[in-house]
Amino acid sequence: MRIIGSPSSCALLAGGLVVLLVAEARAAGPEPKHAFPLGVQRGATVEVAVDGNFPKWPLGVWIDRPGLSITAGEKGKLSVAAAADASPGVYWLRMYDDAPAAAPQPFVVGTLTQINEAEPNNGPEQAQAVDASTVVNGRLSPGGDVDHVAVNLSQGQTLVASLAAHETLGSQFDGVMQIVGPAGSVVAYNHDHGGLDPQIAFVAPADGKYLVRVFGFPSAPNSTIGFAGSDAYIYRLTLATGGFVDYPWPLAVTRGSDAQVELFGWNLPQSVKLLAVRGDGETATLSDPQLANTVSVAVEPHATAVVSEPNELAAPEKIELPLTVSGRLESPGDVDAFAFAGTKGQVVAFELSGRSLGYPIDGVLEVFDEAGTSLARADDVGEARDPVLAFSPPADGMFRIVVSDLNGQGSGRHVYRLRAALQQPEFALSTDAHAVELVAGMPTEISVAVERRHGFAEEIALSVTGLPEFVTVAPATSAAAGDSAKTVKLVLTTDQGPFSGPIRVVGTATGASQLVRTSTAAIPNHESRTSDVWLTVIGEPKK
Repeated sequence: MRIIGSPSSCALLAGGLVVLLVAEARAAGPEPKHAFPLGVQRGATVEVAVDGNFPKWPLGVWIDRPGLSITAGEKGKLSVAAAADASPGVYWLRMYDDAPAAAPQPFVVGTLTQINEAEPNNGPEQAQAVDASTVVNGRLSPGGDVDHVAVNLSQGQTLVASLAAHETLGSQFDGVMQIVGPAGSVVAYNHDHGGLDPQIAFVAPADGKYLVRVFGFPSAPNSTIGFAGSDAYIYRLTLATGGFVDYPWPLAVTRGSDAQVELFGWNLPQSVKLLAVRGDGETATLSDPQLANTVSVAVEPHATAVVSEPNELAAPEKIELPLTVSGRLESPGDVDAFAFAGTKGQVVAFELSGRSLGYPIDGVLEVFDEAGTSLARADDVGEARDPVLAFSPPADGMFRIVVSDLNGQGSGRHVYRLRAALQQPEFALSTDAHAVELVAGMPTEISVAVERRHGFAEEIALSVTGLPEFVTVAPATSAAAGDSAKTVKLVLTTDQGPFSGPIRVVGTATGASQLVRTSTAAIPNHESRTSDVWLTVIGEPKK
């Protein structure tokens, strides 16, 4: 092709041609809006309807771990089968073709029989009759929708009703749940149990039919007055008169160890009150076919323990750092005190987890010296209800860290996990996107943010795992100082294609610490993050 004109106009036309060719190569990828239902019973198969824009069908679905198999049927339909031995819990799925992949979406594998809600069920007289141990997949749609299900209970029977929506599924609504008794009055109510999702443990005072009512408001408050709803207001309502776990005890185990974990909750069979757990990874998930839900314990790189009573301020329990201790404020006014040795110039980091785990404690941390003088105190951190406290001893000696509830409350459910360790230099990595596109002949960049904590001042060598052989990445290092100390650009190039799959960005400290960290990326509409960045490689643009 001959282009006539000035050199600048020729360059402009040529540049426009490249843009045109690249645009032609970069076709739109799948854009799912929402899917329903968002779960399946292990050993069962469910058809999932996916609403959105799908330029190409069928498409591929990547799953973050074994246990599910997914087949695309007619456009907008996926058949999801869970293996009989699939681990219960949340799986992350990505829909993809030969264009940029969609964001990861959660999907739940459970142990109970599941059904879909049947409309109309807006009023008590329309309540859908369900068995007492069932998962109901529902959707609050249109705006103003209220869903009712009916359950028959015997006197003294405990029903646990737990809604998974905003926190687990990313649904953008703040759920509310009520239980209505046989006489038509509300006998139990919950708004926020874990985050914005409600849960009720209800003991039936008499035989009869009880209604579970679900409605919601926008998770981001606005000027709307009234119940909210949309096709994206999707939930999973677990109804259990069998075993349902409230919390494991202890809340943390040591990495590489085998431990026995005691379960606390409702209707727990004796055979599952103690479960064996292996301390691998960052968390260990506990499940059993006799349980309606799963729970997790933290896996720590150091010693773990359970609080020993009595341990008041005047008689604290002595601990050695580093340690993660599981505790419980068992009655109103209860406090737990721990004595530890401090050295001037060091910084001891205390992290309390309780409310963030779904338990009612509003924790407070306070450090005292041996004379009983308060030296430091922490309550909420930002919007979080759990405190974090960094304490620098003014001199060598013994000190006391005290855990209490802000309002002086306590119960068998006021449990917490206290992590106490010397503050160490540390770093974390994050990528600016969960998916990256690379066109043959056109390098692309992955921007990696480096968060250096507590004076971390080593170089960090960055690498990418999972790349196909025909994609190269230029060597990149985050220096201890300067611009690259905070941000590094990874440059990927290729002259081939196609490829579609997950990659990981890994940072390795080159100094004495030898720390290795994997970068994470935000998942839209979720607090969870992903380590798997999706790479789509597109072959050379058409000429």
